[in-house]
Amino acid sequence: MILIAGTVGVLASIPGQTMGVSAFTDYLIKALSVSRVNLSTAYMAGTLASALMIPYAGKLYDRHGARKTAAAAALMLGVFLLLLSGSGILTDQLGALLSVPLASVGFVIAALAFFGIRFFGQGVLTLVARGMVIKWFDRRRGIAVAVIGVATSFGFSYAPRPLHGLIDSFGWSQALLLLAGLLILGFLPFAALLYRDSPEHCGLKVEEGMKERPLKTSRIQDTGVSRTASQARRDIRFWIIIVLLFLWALFNTALTFHVISIFAQTGAAAAQALRIFFPIGVISFAVRFVCSWFSDRIDLKHFITLQAAAVALSGASLFRLEHPLGELFLIIGMGTAGGLFSMLNFITWPRLFGKKHLGAVSGLAMSFTVAGSAVGPWLFSLIFDVTGGYAAAGLASAIAAAVLLVLSLPVSFSPEQRPAGTHAGSKRPAAQHR
Repeated sequence: MILIAGTVGVLASIPGQTMGVSAFTDYLIKALSVSRVNLSTAYMAGTLASALMIPYAGKLYDRHGARKTAAAAALMLGVFLLLLSGSGILTDQLGALLSVPLASVGFVIAALAFFGIRFFGQGVLTLVARGMVIKWFDRRRGIAVAVIGVATSFGFSYAPRPLHGLIDSFGWSQALLLLAGLLILGFLPFAALLYRDSPEHCGLKVEEGMKERPLKTSRIQDTGVSRTASQARRDIRFWIIIVLLFLWALFNTALTFHVISIFAQTGAAAAQALRIFFPIGVISFAVRFVCSWFSDRIDLKHFITLQAAAVALSGASLFRLEHPLGELFLIIGMGTAGGLFSMLNFITWPRLFGKKHLGAVSGLAMSFTVAGSAVGPWLFSLIFDVTGGYAAAGLASAIAAAVLLVLSLPVSFSPEQRPAGTHAGSKRPAAQHR
């Protein structure tokens, strides 16, 4: 039940994810009387503000638990979707009332709405749903992550189609109104009913009632290490993984946000551009499922190396996107990197730093990935204005990923083993990883 509830929670965050926002981008440009660069800047401003707040949300999650935090996030995500739904009318009315240019009013309203949906959707709701699942599994955590990846990978890749269907049927504003209703009237009571913070809060043990899994099939499990967010910040492994996830969030969000414009340069129509998300989702699902299944047995370093290589391939593909191989490499790179990104977000932090301060550590990590997703669309739009294309943005992404791959080679990502005779939560120096 926790696995199902966590999966539904991640899917419920879609309206606050770039995948969900991208379906409304062109409609918002017209309704708010802003340019593409200005809308991207508003998206960046709102998302960066969200990134600054997410570490505090992680601490609130640690304090108040999954049920209260998820319910509050669902309510507020719905409220900000309502604001975005009426943003066009609100822009016109405030512009006339205050005698201010519509573009200026539209920019402020967009930035505020983007802050709300990014913070409560991509940030808090995703953080809580993932964190809850993590706390309920230990030796089967990799399997749990693989299972949750089935629904979320296909859900995220398929999302643009039903969203565009809603827009075609009801209009963009009413589509946002319907999404807000689903969250407030549907997901909120669902979370209040089913979300549970941890087995200990229910008088249970982790994986209680399940057949004990032999160590030979699950060689990597929780080690009893307990690190605070401040301790994690002094660990070189934390920063290598953070920068890698930041880079992927930047590239993935930028491409998703501008996908129609990017493919328009190759002569492709909007429908053709959106079709790439389905094969990307299929590959992402396969990579996430297989790698999550084996994550209980394989060192993190192999996944980090593969992630960096996939990001580099994705960036390099923008050079010759008009060529069939360019599109194929883009799909393979993004599918592989997307699957690994989701998996690494689940398994990395409890394995390296423990579960006691999971909300604070993962919240700090998520603030950087959210910041990457904020900068990406704005940076790509700026490069497009300067160069007239997106090839330079792809080159910069590929080079950054390659450099990060080289820097990670001498670092060990093996989980620290608790010394014999110490108890869970004992502290030991981490200088060997710094």
